[in-house]
Amino acid sequence: MRSAKMTRRAVCFGALAGVVAPAPPQSGANLDYQSRGRRYKEGCRGRPSTGVPLDLVAAMVDYREPYIQLPPEFQALVYLPGPDDVHLTIREVDPEYYYWLDTAQPEAGWQPGRMNRFPWPTATVIQHLTYGNRPIALADLGAVARLGSETPQNPDHLAPVALYHSRPPAEATGYRFVFQPGSPVHLMFTLSADGNRTPVGKPQEFPELGANEAQAVMWKTGGWADGWYRIAASGYKLFDNTRVDYAIRFYHRRMLGG
Repeated sequence: MRSAKMTRRAVCFGALAGVVAPAPPQSGANLDYQSRGRRYKEGCRGRPSTGVPLDLVAAMVDYREPYIQLPPEFQALVYLPGPDDVHLTIREVDPEYYYWLDTAQPEAGWQPGRMNRFPWPTATVIQHLTYGNRPIALADLGAVARLGSETPQNPDHLAPVALYHSRPPAEATGYRFVFQPGSPVHLMFTLSADGNRTPVGKPQEFPELGANEAQAVMWKTGGWADGWYRIAASGYKLFDNTRVDYAIRFYHRRMLGG
């Protein structure tokens, strides 16, 4: 299994490491990370260097739309609460190929105060990146839509993303955030309405997360009012007790109109 995994990774970024690897079956496409027209960049790239102790891999509406055959396109749905610049990134949660899509722009641009849809075809890159006998699936991908800044901030300001292929979710009944520490850590996650320190739901504690180990943190929305919420992550590195503190603000809108 390990050798197969390494071979799949080498397909996309082997050139960067001086490795010549066989191309995926039926892959005549250029899978390198590059501009795909005027609306987005997509492809395989080397492991990103975020420069932060806790990397946010996904900030998403918790939604699954199953399928059997690979759909012709995937779509991202983002509600934009205000006139902010939007920086949408979509990538593998557990990277095999370091698939990456960013600089995304909907056809009409990002529109504040409404739902924004960004579709992209699966034939260009996705269908050529296989896990065993299947292409990368929607469930393998994480998405983050940062507001106002392309690079991570503390706190980060976000609009949660729903990924789907045909039918978007009608409402946001839960959220899934995926964090990846740069070194082994002990972390506690708490959530509250913005400006209110009273926690919403129970804090979630992880006594030992390994380096580069993706961890999903999930909340059901219940009777939340629409508005801004805040997640605070606090803890320490297990090697030297260095503090780790990180926060994100995200806008919750219950009805998505799918």
